[in-house]
Amino acid sequence: MAAVVRGVWNGIREKGLTNFLRHARDEGYFKCLSDGNLLQTKIHNIGATLVGVDKFGNKYYEKLHDTQYGRHRWVEYAEKGRYNASQVPPEWHGWLHHITDSTGDELLERNAIAYILEHKENFSGEGEELIYHSKGHALNPGQRDWTRYQPWEPKKEEA
Repeated sequence: MAAVVRGVWNGIREKGLTNFLRHARDEGYFKCLSDGNLLQTKIHNIGATLVGVDKFGNKYYEKLHDTQYGRHRWVEYAEKGRYNASQVPPEWHGWLHHITDSTGDELLERNAIAYILEHKENFSGEGEELIYHSKGHALNPGQRDWTRYQPWEPKKEEA
């Protein structure tokens, strides 16, 4: 929390209050107040370095100071309403997971191979009919009726 306050304070000192608020509006900080995950990402972005943007519009950030190692690289998805890990192309996946220190743009410049397939997002979880819900899940159409449960009672012996 202290890092967030320090980042906001430094931003106000560098840009001035009016320009800081304008920047916050343009970056979508005010629109994300209803989405806790997006708000947390936006707050985490304060003081971070924008490393690159992929062809889908996802933004990749890195913050080397005041952040635990392993959590200092992250992605802000372009599609804010629905996001999952399959929206990250392979060249950026390697950078995010510390497989390589080369960013996705650097890898594409070095390894521009014509036979690489275009990255496609995994849509297997899309649509209500394709999402798996366990038997007890409220959204499962074949949900078990747990109200019919009868506890076991031992038989009474007749004397």
